[in-house]
Amino acid sequence: MENIHQVEVVVHVDESLSEDQRASLVSKLQERDGVEKARFTTDRNHLMIIDYDSNKLHTSDVLGYVKQENINAELIGI
Repeated sequence: MENIHQVEVVVHVDESLSEDQRASLVSKLQERDGVEKARFTTDRNHLMIIDYDSNKLHTSDVLGYVKQENINAELIGI
């Protein structure tokens, strides 16, 4: 059995997304192999917290998944 090395990153989403757009992005990210959990912060809906397995993904992969959804975003914390 493989150990999961969970890492949490914070991503800043540049544009203002509707609630439906945020929910869709979270759903699409959580479908990705290696992404354990994705969510927007409650108080600041331009910040995402994404938990991923560092055995399967790199931080750049996670940010790339967000950008593949035509979202302008930057990594702001690990």
